[in-house]
Amino acid sequence: MRGRTSEERITSVARGSRWALLAVCAAVGVSLGGCGEGGNRSAGRQMGGQVVIVEGADLSKPHPLISETSLDNSVTDLLYRPLLSARWENGRVVYLTAEEDNKALARSYEFFGPDSASIRYRLRTDVKWSDGVPVTAHDAKWTIDAQGDPRTASPRQDFNREIREVVAEDDSTLVIHFTRRYPEILYHTAGSPVPRHVYEGTDLANLRTHPDLLNPAGKLVTNGAFRLVGWERGQSVVLERSPDYEPQPSLDRIVFRIVPEETTRMIELQTGNVDMTSVPFHYISEIRRVPSLRLEKQEKRAYEYIAYNPATKSFFADRDIRRALSLAIDINALIAGLQLEEFAQPAGGPYAPVLQGLYDPAGQPALPYDTVEANRIFASKGWTRGPDGILRKGGERLSFTLLTNAENRRRVDVAQIVEQQWKRVGVEALIQTLEFNTVIERTTSRQFDASIGGWNVGLSADLYQMWGDPKLPFNFVGYDSPPVREAFRRALEQPTEELAAPYWREAASMIAADNPYTWLYYYDTVYGVADRFQGVVVNTLGQYQNAEGWFIAQ
Repeated sequence: MRGRTSEERITSVARGSRWALLAVCAAVGVSLGGCGEGGNRSAGRQMGGQVVIVEGADLSKPHPLISETSLDNSVTDLLYRPLLSARWENGRVVYLTAEEDNKALARSYEFFGPDSASIRYRLRTDVKWSDGVPVTAHDAKWTIDAQGDPRTASPRQDFNREIREVVAEDDSTLVIHFTRRYPEILYHTAGSPVPRHVYEGTDLANLRTHPDLLNPAGKLVTNGAFRLVGWERGQSVVLERSPDYEPQPSLDRIVFRIVPEETTRMIELQTGNVDMTSVPFHYISEIRRVPSLRLEKQEKRAYEYIAYNPATKSFFADRDIRRALSLAIDINALIAGLQLEEFAQPAGGPYAPVLQGLYDPAGQPALPYDTVEANRIFASKGWTRGPDGILRKGGERLSFTLLTNAENRRRVDVAQIVEQQWKRVGVEALIQTLEFNTVIERTTSRQFDASIGGWNVGLSADLYQMWGDPKLPFNFVGYDSPPVREAFRRALEQPTEELAAPYWREAASMIAADNPYTWLYYYDTVYGVADRFQGVVVNTLGQYQNAEGWFIAQ
């Protein structure tokens, strides 16, 4: 395989991105911690044992084609090998073949054909599924084809929009022909195949109810470093080391406990009953005082937002109303009230600061707090205060339900603060809190008025998945802008990411100006980790990226 050019170092993330631990330390270090082996304090390595990780919301769909939530994607990364692995280097993702990282399925890849608009992956022949069937290029072809089939309703179906044909030339050679060469080809194709022989006869419209997904413990056919052996819904998910994976992970078992109450999560962390969990910002000073714990930080890859659904409230279809709602929120006061000053900054658009070549605070500025302008906009649109102080127009009150997930105290606090700020300008928000996976189902099916949520932004420039096609599941506000799609088209016509970046920034500025969301703040994600739990690397690629290298200190 020839050396990687800059255009192949796409700013995107291949699923299952894990790499050699020492290489990561040398390249990026680890925030808030030292950088011994694994970015942690030096310790003797113990083979075997288990670690317990606490999550606030349950697993939903542990399958590469239909995974949606953060835990879905994290667990899927541990269960399945991707075609290409990756590492974070100099502010971007660099893709790795099996020659560079044993995790990957592809030994090499090459672009070829007119305008280099086709890619050929050459796969390893030594990897088997957990039921003993060899992993082949036919699995990858079936997966990519199924991903693009509307019946699957994959959240990543837009990855196929430039694919013309997928061919398995033989068991170890996968060829994908595209309509054009564009910078996101590796991002769109380097994910994890699933076993064709398990799912081939399934009606793709019923994939979510496949028996192996309804009751996956001990049945799910995978090929990663770990296998799913237990799932007690709402309680725990248990992964065990795969006996066929080489080299063998140090840990015998990873247990994910589901604990919605953040106070309980923090008590369990401080008393040593769990080894890692995310730490709410108002608990950080308390966790810092516990000698047996350390903090690790993923810096400003995430943002939180309020999404407005015009399908249920017609006034949300007016971008001026959405702008007025955004102007009526004091983001700086919100950040201070949530004790986020050390970890957050006001947000203005869909590219977080971690995307250095795309984040553009001048083109996508955070909106100021301006209730005078908000009131002017409401009045210009014919909204006047009623006897109850709520704005009215033609018999309709400017009132709606504000949905968020009950397990996330920060978002519930945001809802309560925003409710009071909106009330000052005559807007009524009725707070509704539901379990996280229910919120996901409600938002993706567009059964909500307004919703507070968050995105851990993809490390690809491509915004199409959320803002290109109003029918895609992650575009749950139905955003539809021909000028934005035109900017997307021009970006995808460029041969390199450097040439595409101005068009992506232009599209992001137009999206931000339309205010389909109120962008609240970009923020760090902080994790508390027990000192006995070593080898953990937390950076832009996530917190579970190198589970093969995790170990318990002697």
